[in-house]
Amino acid sequence: MAHPLLMNCTDFLEHYSAYRDGLIENQALLGRLKRHLLVCPQCMRYDARLARGVTVLRSLTEVHPSPKFRRRLATRLAAPTTEVEQPVVPAPTGIVAAMMLLAAAALFLWHGFSNVPQTEVVEQAAPPAPVVVVSPRVPFVGFADFTLPASNGDLLPPEELPVQTAVFP
Repeated sequence: MAHPLLMNCTDFLEHYSAYRDGLIENQALLGRLKRHLLVCPQCMRYDARLARGVTVLRSLTEVHPSPKFRRRLATRLAAPTTEVEQPVVPAPTGIVAAMMLLAAAALFLWHGFSNVPQTEVVEQAAPPAPVVVVSPRVPFVGFADFTLPASNGDLLPPEELPVQTAVFP
């Protein structure tokens, strides 16, 4: 649990504006804010920068707009607001869209009625599942590979593969 006299940066920043403006009347809170400002370098730096900015703003001379400016501003503010014009879509946009639709329809019809031979998908047989080969010699278990040609260059079908079985005590 945090010490009741200490404050974290988030709490300090939450109350900082009222502290800076001198609006905090709770003396316990005011003491905690001052203590935090003395021990926290980040908040100390924040306070110094803000104080410098306030000093610069207070040193500026006040700007007084001319009476002519005030009259123009009052006239503009009193004038009724004008309606926002609808964007004008150029005519060629609609023509281009119609031509694209026409081209798409023509391609669809040409493809449907043309004598272009359709390519057929040839299903290939899945490669055979590996066959487990058990041997009394090392390696004790292996897999038959049907992708390797037999001695005469042909692939052996699975039923013709030599399978050795071994019984281990």
